[in-house]
Amino acid sequence: MDIDKFEIREKILGNLAEYGVSWNEDNQKLLTEDFRELQYKLAQETNPDRSNYQTKVQDFIGQSKDINILKINPYLALVNSKSKEDSRLWLYATSFWSIPVTVGYGRRIRFFVFDRQNHKLIGIIGLCDPVIGLGIRDNQSIGWEKEQKLERLYNCMTAYILGAIPPYNYILGSKLVALTLLFPEVRKTFYHKYYQAAFDKGRKPYLVYIDTLGAFGKSAIYNRLKNWEFVGYTKGQSHIHITANGSWELIKQVVPDEIFNTYKYGDGPNWKMRILKHGLRELDFSENMLSIGWKRGYYRCPLARNWEEFLLGKTNKIVFKQYTKTELVKYWKQRWVEPRIEKLEEKLKAQVSLA
Repeated sequence: MDIDKFEIREKILGNLAEYGVSWNEDNQKLLTEDFRELQYKLAQETNPDRSNYQTKVQDFIGQSKDINILKINPYLALVNSKSKEDSRLWLYATSFWSIPVTVGYGRRIRFFVFDRQNHKLIGIIGLCDPVIGLGIRDNQSIGWEKEQKLERLYNCMTAYILGAIPPYNYILGSKLVALTLLFPEVRKTFYHKYYQAAFDKGRKPYLVYIDTLGAFGKSAIYNRLKNWEFVGYTKGQSHIHITANGSWELIKQVVPDEIFNTYKYGDGPNWKMRILKHGLRELDFSENMLSIGWKRGYYRCPLARNWEEFLLGKTNKIVFKQYTKTELVKYWKQRWVEPRIEKLEEKLKAQVSLA
């Protein structure tokens, strides 16, 4: 079948234009006036439609009258991927994100964060395999050599989605959700879920390091939050502005099968980026089309005191940080809530019912 590469090029440029993005052929770079508006448009295209789930999940969604801010008491519930009820609630929650939400890749652990005072949903956490190549993590945060990374990347996960939903997001609920990753049951869930797989591969079944990326540069969620550290910024490469709007299907047409079918489990998004780069070259585009200029803040959340020594292969013994749920919730209330309680209560009362 003959492939009209010129026609495909024009369609890709048209798809980008729909999001307010243009390609400067002379400078070989993407141009957009408002990155936030671009992300919002991509989110509208890719994220779930809330109206499809709202009536079926209302029993789990809090209203202002349900919440005493000083009595918020979070607990984690593992998302059951086989449960229709859990799937609906997860999709409903992700509909509030103003940036495109991925589904994660490789190993995945997802949690609902509920409030024990009313059993309403505070927010969600999605953990997945980290990308294989991430310079700011490999060079600035951990300082890995190649062999060290091949051995210890298994002990890391990335929070690909994390945050609170209304009305909890108006009362610093996202900071509380981020703190729940320090609950001992998070690393225990990892251990029990992947113990056998780790044993079969001769690896240690311990979750030692969690990282995430701020949506727009630095993130207010992790700023000055216990055990969360800002490391720096990514280089600003992404594929979502291409893969979310139909251009992925177009690019696949120009990539030979022997190259496209090189995917192996665990390759994560690196494989997709490689395919996109190959396809762009086939269409006489520069790889700069992946450089959207969207630099994201990189944050780390080590779960062990000796995380550096372990990830660098200097020790096989792990000394976990011993945070308790009570300690973390108390910290959230004393550090973030109590000094602002009047303003937070006003914000809570001002929220319109989601019903």
